[in-house]
Amino acid sequence: MSRLIPKDVEEAQQLLEHIQSWSDEEVEQLPKFYREKAERYRELANKGEK
Repeated sequence: MSRLIPKDVEEAQQLLEHIQSWSDEEVEQLPKFYREKAERYRELANKGEK
């Protein structure tokens, strides 16, 4: 099992915050795989805010 490295966790958190700030139009321009993952993350993040 791998260990979590604090700098990797911080980098991931920054990336996820960046994705959350994207407009719907920006997400739609992504290739299919990335678009689906970004949409899924945004769904999960929105559930957490409720």
